Amino acid sequence: MNGTGDANRGHSDDGLTRRRSVFLAVAGATTLEYYDFMLYGIAASLVFGDVFFPVSNPLTSTLLALASFGVGFVARPLGGVLAGQWGDRHGRRPVLIASLIVMGTVTVLVGLLPGYGRIGFWAPTFLVLLRLIQGLAAGGESGGAVVYGVESAPKGRRGIFGSFAGMGQSLGAMLAMIVFGLSSALVSKDALLSWGWRVPFLIGGLVTLIGVIPLLRAPDTEEFVKKVDKQVDKNERRPMRTLFRQHPRALLLATGLSLGTNGTIYILLTFSTIYATNNGWSTTQAVNGQIVLTAAVTASILFAGALTDRFGAARLIVLAGIVMAVFNFVLFGALSGGSVVAFFAVFAVAGVIDSFITGCTPVYFASLFPASARYSGVSVTYQAGAALSGFAPALAVFLYDVSGKSMWAGPALGLLLLGIMVVCTIMLRDTAEEFGEAADTDTAAVPAGKEN
Repeated sequence: MNGTGDANRGHSDDGLTRRRSVFLAVAGATTLEYYDFMLYGIAASLVFGDVFFPVSNPLTSTLLALASFGVGFVARPLGGVLAGQWGDRHGRRPVLIASLIVMGTVTVLVGLLPGYGRIGFWAPTFLVLLRLIQGLAAGGESGGAVVYGVESAPKGRRGIFGSFAGMGQSLGAMLAMIVFGLSSALVSKDALLSWGWRVPFLIGGLVTLIGVIPLLRAPDTEEFVKKVDKQVDKNERRPMRTLFRQHPRALLLATGLSLGTNGTIYILLTFSTIYATNNGWSTTQAVNGQIVLTAAVTASILFAGALTDRFGAARLIVLAGIVMAVFNFVLFGALSGGSVVAFFAVFAVAGVIDSFITGCTPVYFASLFPASARYSGVSVTYQAGAALSGFAPALAVFLYDVSGKSMWAGPALGLLLLGIMVVCTIMLRDTAEEFGEAADTDTAAVPAGKEN
């Protein structure tokens, strides 16, 4: 009996070690991605105009800096195509490691880049080039993390393993806000423009190690090894051709799903801050509200992933979309008022609701495509939708302006984006595969969202 107990304990310990390794790898990868992207966005809004784009008009300077931020979104779909091709041909793990290393290296190089005052025109040129490379790396990173997490999960735990990626996203965004906030609070404005802004970017090098080290120690996913590496010759692995010939509907609808989910997040993270500061709240309060929002997502997302395994992704995404569409009106109504308690409470509630979108969609994306083209399918559709959704904050500002600064501008756009998300989710139910031991072939099985 002791021998059996030791064997069972050893098996349990191996499983626990495996879960910890996958969690650190997936969450670490997406933490780095969103730390870098959020950090660049904050710096572009506050300091890059002065450091890299000094012109006589401060607004023009800031717009040029934000334009460099947008270059990363343009590059992400191309990065998804390149990484997806390699990930489906050579394995998830090596491509994810390469994407992480490139992403972290670029972040450090941005922190070391001399400003316009030292090297003139070359400063913004190199900045845009680095941002372009960063976008390419990010294009393969989030999709790779989702696929690696979902394919590494044991039966019945795909949802919670997939939610590791969403947890890393919110954690990375929150970490970027906190680190940059501390850097700006501890030094003078002149020091911030001189060297203080560089510190958070250099810290990105340390964040890179968090994601890379667990991946270096972990194997590739069994699903890739069994379904692709052992069954499909490398010369016959043409994932993009497979997707466009056999899964065009899934590609289109999954892009719409990504547009809805990412656009909703950008409304919450970006436009709500603009709206709050235009309604009497300080910049510090607005940023603290975002920290509360991302903290609530981080705290709730594993629970959302666990419920996904119990009730199915589709029904939870639809339910969360409907609830968020209604709650957006409550959120912006509270931001229009003067209650500090209500201000932070609505951000916390919005974070909990959004965790069911962010936490349930990874396994749903992965279930839409066969293993032989999954890295490509997830990366391309997610990044294409993310690139399109990058215009959501600007569109919200436009609606806010033309409506005479009406409270409904943000919620109305949110209603449209969430409507797209819900419709695409429902239309994809017959395409999605329910992962399980019975899904040993590269074909669809049970529609996602249905219970076992």
